[in-house]
Amino acid sequence: MVRRAAVLLLVLVVPLAVRADATSEAAIRALRKDSSLKVRTQAAVVLGQRGAVEAVSALREAVATDDAAAVRLAAVAALGRIRDRSARPTLRAAADADPDASVRRAAAKAVAELGPLAFSVEETAGSGSAQAKDALRGAIGARLKERGFAVVDKGGMRLKPSVLKIEVDAKGGKTVIAVKASLVAVDDDGRMAAMLESSAKLSASGTIPEGKIGLYSGKALEAAARTLCEDLAAKLGER
Repeated sequence: MVRRAAVLLLVLVVPLAVRADATSEAAIRALRKDSSLKVRTQAAVVLGQRGAVEAVSALREAVATDDAAAVRLAAVAALGRIRDRSARPTLRAAADADPDASVRRAAAKAVAELGPLAFSVEETAGSGSAQAKDALRGAIGARLKERGFAVVDKGGMRLKPSVLKIEVDAKGGKTVIAVKASLVAVDDDGRMAAMLESSAKLSASGTIPEGKIGLYSGKALEAAARTLCEDLAAKLGER
């Protein structure tokens, strides 16, 4: 009897799972291709109610490209319910520039409910010592936290810092270290969101010992990191 009950349960569960997938797939197809705005609107509503993460891409397309405000509004609401952070750039764009006021308001609310934008900072590439590279990466993370952003080990928007130049000029009784750094931001969906550069200089009296060049270069890169983070926030509309 126990074995028979287990088999019956399996038979009942599998069709339900298949039906669930089929429903989401049908709604995604309708959202993308159906000519009726009512059908597309209802498809977005269904996807939001189901919390269909697999539909995020289609919903983002609808928010960005559908001609009907009702469809865009339903798609925004669905993304707000699903709460997938990869939708943040699309929701932000809709909040700023959608031609319909109700869509703009709904998108702004959805962005706020997603919470602070999250970043993961990758290892620093480019030239310079490991000490200087670590200083740039650490400073970027610290400056982002100061601005209220979340910094995570993995996920979120990926930041790729790089040291482009470190030049040391010792003459006239002082040492000047000039640095240039860059920062590339990549969205959750793999698209480049920003590419930024910043320069900074540090002056010190006398000659800096070779063993401390990395330390002083790092301090100059920390100044560059502050500008990079300010420019990134402005680029993303997250002042």
